Amino acid sequence: MHRFAVASGRAPDFKDFERHVLFEPHDAADEDAWTTKQGPHAPELLEFLHREGGGYDALLFWTYIYEPVARGVPLAPERSGLVSTAHDELPLRLAPYRSLFHLPRAIGYLTPEERALVHREFRNEEVPDVILGTGLEPPRAHDAAEFRRARGLAGPLVLYLGQVSEGKACDELFAAWAAFRDRHGAPAATLVLCGTVRMEIPVRDDVLALGRVSDEEKLGALAAADALVLPSRLESLGIVLLEAWQVGTPVLVAAVNPVTAGQVRRAGGGLAYGTPDEFAARLTALLTDRETARQLGARGRAWVERECTLGAFDRRLDELVDLVAFH
Repeated sequence: MHRFAVASGRAPDFKDFERHVLFEPHDAADEDAWTTKQGPHAPELLEFLHREGGGYDALLFWTYIYEPVARGVPLAPERSGLVSTAHDELPLRLAPYRSLFHLPRAIGYLTPEERALVHREFRNEEVPDVILGTGLEPPRAHDAAEFRRARGLAGPLVLYLGQVSEGKACDELFAAWAAFRDRHGAPAATLVLCGTVRMEIPVRDDVLALGRVSDEEKLGALAAADALVLPSRLESLGIVLLEAWQVGTPVLVAAVNPVTAGQVRRAGGGLAYGTPDEFAARLTALLTDRETARQLGARGRAWVERECTLGAFDRRLDELVDLVAFH
């Protein structure tokens, strides 16, 4: 095993520099400096790839946006596989990435929607690819009743799991939740938020922010929830959806996100909404039609157990390596 020192991480002025590059007039040199300022900057790794990369049958690079990938793939493209983890974000259009997606011998995408995005942006259909998905460990022991007891929760629970921020569309979630709950005849329910809080939380009796929780409590929360909601517009793969399905919990996702909506469609493990009215209607269905909710959760669990085991992922990763391996 070779390990390489990180000469520098994210530059102290990166946020200001990011704003300049993404939203203000700038030149090509600024875009080229993007990857170094973002970090990690590991010149010893790049020197090693330049010197020794040709001695490997295959080189796998993970996540397009970081400098070791953006500058590493061009050093040995004929032996490189790229697991891009791309989603529809402004940096994807910056100069360091315009040729990157044409260079590797093969690309691994997490979802069909990620592949469609990259093909649309870069017209790189000539590069062989594999839809990798992901692999999950079986869920550890968890206790839904203990989660409810420890947190003093009763009645229907709707869980949000992840960073609580505007960037994750939680502002839209809170607005849709308030409109849903304030309607006459809306089912009683509590919105439970598990994750780092980076925005103001509405002061309501039916919203509870727990902050970060342990892995054990996270599983308990997923199992205790009547539904998991994921409003995010930008994901390369909704892992939290897979974790919910592992314990048989149905999900509700934003239809505007092609990745998570596609996951739900393929798994049959939940519903998608496009408007606040649809949010209210879909969530009401999940909370009041328990048999339909149970069936959705069961379909999601069956799909994860078929497609997202470590063995299934390893087989797909082997397929990518076979495409990449230099002969």
